[in-house]
Amino acid sequence: EDVERYQSYFERDTVATIDLGDLAKRLPSAKADVRSGKAPFCDRLPSKSLVIAARGDFVVDEEGSRESAAYLNLESPVFVDSPHDVMLGKKWKNGADAILEWVQSW
Repeated sequence: EDVERYQSYFERDTVATIDLGDLAKRLPSAKADVRSGKAPFCDRLPSKSLVIAARGDFVVDEEGSRESAAYLNLESPVFVDSPHDVMLGKKWKNGADAILEWVQSW
């Protein structure tokens, strides 16, 4: 009941209103190492990091999700059955379960 109520607060966020062209000009990945594609701060990241990718994402495609993982020096993202706003949609539990499984794997 509470989950449904809170999800209704974010309903307007399910509509993509991002200027992706403008966003592309400002991405931090422009500062990635030319040879490796990794972020310049990778050596300062915690030894355990996680990128969650949504299979139903209409903003960040699979290639972008894989690039994000590589940028953070990870082999690949964890894909979950969810839309872009993983934590806001009806499939939020898929993202929560992926995080829980990741934490328990330490």
